[in-house]
Amino acid sequence: MKLKVGLYIGIALVVIAGGSLLAAKGKDAVSQAESRKQGVLEAEQKTIVYDKSAGTIVKINAAIGDSVKQGEILFKVKLAEGGEADVLSPDDGLINKIVVKPGDQLTQGMPVAIVQKNVYYTDLYVQESEIQKLEVNKSVNVQFPYLKRPAQVDGVVASISAAPQFASLRMTREKGQADLSMFHVRISIDSIAGLLPGMTAEVDLDEIAN
Repeated sequence: MKLKVGLYIGIALVVIAGGSLLAAKGKDAVSQAESRKQGVLEAEQKTIVYDKSAGTIVKINAAIGDSVKQGEILFKVKLAEGGEADVLSPDDGLINKIVVKPGDQLTQGMPVAIVQKNVYYTDLYVQESEIQKLEVNKSVNVQFPYLKRPAQVDGVVASISAAPQFASLRMTREKGQADLSMFHVRISIDSIAGLLPGMTAEVDLDEIAN
């Protein structure tokens, strides 16, 4: 009888110890998940606005998807007052959209194209309890875990602002409930070969020194 009781007690202790270990591992996994913030890689867009006197488009030197350099001539315009004017690319990047065609009349302030700049960023939502790890102009490592060869790229905190109300969380504390504020953090990211808008970018807050 004593042997059976001892056996049952031993089994109970093993179960309790195992449960505690699983709970600790589960808590650690949740903590790691909370510290790893993911966002979608985006490319900055620049709208090219015609800023010269009225004229007519006579030639377009680029097509959607073309890679362009800053200062490259994109459009030739015949001015109504005589002579010609060039519309130049304001940045390095890709032509994302062209909204005019040869023969179109242009006046000052009209948009003519959109350039996708070679400048990337991602937006993260960070809890109030973690935001002290970040500050504007602070360097961070940005990982791209789903590339065939996972990459790590240098990034910089560009801005921090209060997140929209829908991004706030409500947590239960021992004394009633309190809103846990969220913050919108924009990370500027260096451009490297292989990065494309739409990829998943990840920042591990636990790797950032306070």
